[in-house]
Amino acid sequence: MAVSPDAARSLITELYFMGRAMRAVLSHPEEGHLLPGGVGVLGSLEARGRCRQVDLAVDLCISPSTLSRHVAELVSSGDIARHADPSDGRATLIEITDQGRDLLRRIRVSRARGLQAALADWSEDEAEQAAVVVQKLRNSLAAVAHHTAVGGSEPVSTESQEVDV
Repeated sequence: MAVSPDAARSLITELYFMGRAMRAVLSHPEEGHLLPGGVGVLGSLEARGRCRQVDLAVDLCISPSTLSRHVAELVSSGDIARHADPSDGRATLIEITDQGRDLLRRIRVSRARGLQAALADWSEDEAEQAAVVVQKLRNSLAAVAHHTAVGGSEPVSTESQEVDV
């Protein structure tokens, strides 16, 4: 085991507080009408493209029932559309709408400005290094989550999947 229990606990604590600080500083007013995580659902769906809900739930490491609540909300607000799956008449496909893309664009611009202001005393190199380390952590966590979800016995690749939320 490369990381000690103390280091793991310390990292969990820092990530918790980082998440709280990010929500406080980077939250966009239009996010208020969405369930927590709704922006992530939109961003992941935009990156993936039209797909079945179950596949998106695996990508997001959330249960199908949790995703179903998000999808219902986002469909009713016009940010996601449902379509019949042409290859399986019993299934539906979901995709982000132009309205959902516009909402994501506005939120991304707002969040980027907020983060730029918060990192005003950081160098470009420090910000890039932080992004690399955070991406490595996310990829490691996602690989384990995916591996657990599919019940496989082979390690899963931790290559980057780009999702901009």
